[in-house]
Amino acid sequence: MKKLPVLIVEDDRNLLEAICDTVKLAGYHPIAACNGVEAMALLQENSVGMVISDVQMQPVDGLALLQRIKIFDPDLPVLLMTAYGEIDRAIAAMRGGACDFVLKPFEPGDLLMR
Repeated sequence: MKKLPVLIVEDDRNLLEAICDTVKLAGYHPIAACNGVEAMALLQENSVGMVISDVQMQPVDGLALLQRIKIFDPDLPVLLMTAYGEIDRAIAAMRGGACDFVLKPFEPGDLLMR
């Protein structure tokens, strides 16, 4: 059975590249987006098995992206990455339908265990 790609949404290009490399090493095909607007366009063009997104982004943050994804595909798993000081936003994300969140900075293995 073929694994569906994973959409990675992160505005820090270095971190985006590192997460894509981690996803590749786990045997998945990453699709990269630098912001929520780009992510929504990619979701309309591609079937993905999961979305991994930063919370703090412009012009569309991770929580707004999560809301849009849940309208578009309520069953699509969304994992949000958040900085330590954004725990309240992570809790709101879980209530909004995120499958999980990971605190930044994190080790690649932490991301894969989710």
